Amino acid sequence: MLDIIAKEVVIIDYINESQLRKGIVEGFLLMIIGQSVDLYGYEISQKFADIGVDDVSMGTIYPILTKFEKNNWVTTETRKSDEGSSRKYYALSKEWKISKNRFYFKIWHLYRHF
Repeated sequence: MLDIIAKEVVIIDYINESQLRKGIVEGFLLMIIGQSVDLYGYEISQKFADIGVDDVSMGTIYPILTKFEKNNWVTTETRKSDEGSSRKYYALSKEWKISKNRFYFKIWHLYRHF
């Protein structure tokens, strides 16, 4: 599903309005996290690159993840890494899973206007 949306939302390259672009990135971020049990920040950025959206920096991703955490859309767990420092893993919360239909409706409504 994410691949289909990524291909159809090529408009991300043409969007100059930062708020609209941020909203699209937020949607992709939620979908990326939702396709895995849990992910840490670097894995998330790699998933963006895998679908051809490689201009989303960690400086964009982390503030959005913080917003999601404050809104209870994601749960977090800090785990020790075999490669050094601890990593913070993100997973969609039960609250998000309940409200995602409203979010998808808003995305579909936005998409229809393009």
